[in-house]
Amino acid sequence: MNDGNIGLEDILNLQPEENKYAQWGIEFNPFPRSGTSNINGSDAVNRELIPLDIHLLNGINLFLSNALVPNQVDKKDQFISATIVGDYGSGKTQLLMYAKSKLNQIRDSHKYLKPYTIYIDNPGGSILEFIGVLIRKIGEENIRKFVWNHIIDVIKNDDDIRTQLRPYEPSTAVLFDDLRDSLDPYADINTTSYKKFLDVFLKQLTPQRKRKFDDLFSDIVKQILNGDAKDTTVAYYFYEFISSDFGVNKTWEALTSGNLKQMSGKEADIIKYIVKLLKREGFTHVFILVDEFEDLTVGGRLSKSQLDNYVHNLRILLDQHREWCLLFAMNPLALERLRTISPPLADRISIRRLEISSLNYNEARNVIDRYLSLANFKCEFPFTDEALSYLNEVCEGNVRRVLKAAFVLFEAAADAEVKIMDKSFVEDNIPTF
Repeated sequence: MNDGNIGLEDILNLQPEENKYAQWGIEFNPFPRSGTSNINGSDAVNRELIPLDIHLLNGINLFLSNALVPNQVDKKDQFISATIVGDYGSGKTQLLMYAKSKLNQIRDSHKYLKPYTIYIDNPGGSILEFIGVLIRKIGEENIRKFVWNHIIDVIKNDDDIRTQLRPYEPSTAVLFDDLRDSLDPYADINTTSYKKFLDVFLKQLTPQRKRKFDDLFSDIVKQILNGDAKDTTVAYYFYEFISSDFGVNKTWEALTSGNLKQMSGKEADIIKYIVKLLKREGFTHVFILVDEFEDLTVGGRLSKSQLDNYVHNLRILLDQHREWCLLFAMNPLALERLRTISPPLADRISIRRLEISSLNYNEARNVIDRYLSLANFKCEFPFTDEALSYLNEVCEGNVRRVLKAAFVLFEAAADAEVKIMDKSFVEDNIPTF
């Protein structure tokens, strides 16, 4: 190695080593090397990373509890919103992850409350793109399943539709009950999946009869979706989405890109139908956690006219649709910019404002303690008071920088077999920001 630096050749020649963290009684470095939150991290980990500021913790818990309390005046009106405000690297995303983990815990453990939570790290460049992101987050297969569950349920319980489809059903005149059930499209074993349901019809049809079946079935599906969505344009949107399952070739990407111009002006109706699908599956509330909102307002991503249009449509969407709960995260500059563009929208989303401030010494120590606990750290705190004060000062109380520095310093201490880092060690090894 040259001048203490590890080159590519050295990395390629590295061999498995003994646990270099053994001096602390742990097996790994618990700090995130990038200092950023893992949006794909487990709920169990995120629940351990409790907000440090008691006011912030109380604020997020109050928001969640208020959102889950039934509205006795209008039970369909579940709208509530809040905005997390903090500088870059202050921990906004981690607070969203904490909220998500708590909501998922409630979903999995509560007898009646079943919130469905969607985290969005890219709000798109238009409201239709925003909706496309929502659909992608729910998942292609989940959306298909939710739509098909309703279609199959309607067909199963509608005698007129079943009469139309009867000529295409396979014969069930067989001796064995289990085989008879396998040939009955309405048997329980075939209605648990739209693929199984369709396969019962399709696998025994000739190409010519299959074309006739496709035409008939397409008309039936459109009829059901029209009645369910209460809007022919929205119904067609979801018909296009699932139509590839019975012969029409449409792609998932096209439907989630936000480029369907015919859907312009129907944003609230699409959201309403998505929420309807989720609640039909047993979910009681829909929470949307929107991160990186500053990318729109201060990132220069949109032109002034595009931003004005986005903000205008979002305000209309929030006015028209009241069956969801929204939690935004952005930096102070983004919120101020939003106030200049649309004071009514800024007021709607930030009437509950959760502000994240820079870390003081005690909070910096608590952050490090929280991450050490993830590794079951039982030893004496690995920084002297003077070292931690210096570390937090250099990082300007920014949690992302503190965590990134902690990862680097912990690695250096492990390699040097330094159990407790003093100020001199931190000065010599802290990364440059």
